[in-house]
Amino acid sequence: MRWVIGFVLAAVAVTGFASTFVAGSALTRDYAVSPAVLSFLRFLAAGGALLAFEAASPSGRRALRVPAKTNWFAFCLLGATGTSVMAWCVFAGCQRVGTANASLADALAPLMIFLATAFRSRHVGWSGVIGLLCGFIGALLVIKVVTADGFNLETYSTGDLYILLAALTWAIYTVWGRACVARMGSAAFSVWTMLAGAAIMGLVLPFGDFVWPRTPQTWGLVGVLAICSTLIPYWAWNAAQKYLPLTVLGVSAYFTPVAAVALAVLFRGESATGLQWAGTFFICAAACVETHRMRGAARKDGAQT
Repeated sequence: MRWVIGFVLAAVAVTGFASTFVAGSALTRDYAVSPAVLSFLRFLAAGGALLAFEAASPSGRRALRVPAKTNWFAFCLLGATGTSVMAWCVFAGCQRVGTANASLADALAPLMIFLATAFRSRHVGWSGVIGLLCGFIGALLVIKVVTADGFNLETYSTGDLYILLAALTWAIYTVWGRACVARMGSAAFSVWTMLAGAAIMGLVLPFGDFVWPRTPQTWGLVGVLAICSTLIPYWAWNAAQKYLPLTVLGVSAYFTPVAAVALAVLFRGESATGLQWAGTFFICAAACVETHRMRGAARKDGAQT
């Protein structure tokens, strides 16, 4: 039952994160809103809404309490890395490359999470490496980096560097934040990291010439970005860490490019190819293999204890 709950939460998170690339592409390309402004507004609105929701009840207020021995400097640094810095990189990438290519950030995230986890534990499982590579190949097919004509990566673009940095910062947030989630709960971790990220990004905005949303339609899209692409998926992702091993949760991020392409077809007029559907099959296969491997390892550990 724990795995079912975890997968449902992961599915909610993946769909929400996928909508980030569609909304980010529209806001940065069609409305020319600055990535730094979007990063600030995204987490200020999402963090504020989640704070108000939790504070409305006694149980929610208890859930927002932070342990007394929390290292606030490290916590704020982690929060800023996984929220405002990560989002700024994503939106800067959306501004420079297409929606599908921008979703490469989430295609790279599982590999980054695996490497970060291996760095912390000093252990590398080759079966995990194979599964991750299969999923990564599938993601490359989905986002049209690998096509019938060969590689089609938008090289020599700073957008690619931003996407790589977005994946790296998300891996740091997930791996190093896991202990914080276990100690303080997903609600408190989500609220305070969002608000910390917004506060730090807010310190930067007065010193630059940034473009803000100007029309009701643009502000409405910012609201969608804050709620559907931020508040809900962040909470679901952090909550899923209670139910799924980190490597399995990381593999679930491979489905984000699939969802991003589907949403881009619906809302941005982009089209899906046969190779993209083949890539979807690779992703599903890799996720199933990795999930089966982790469940088998969990049963084995339970039998030994």
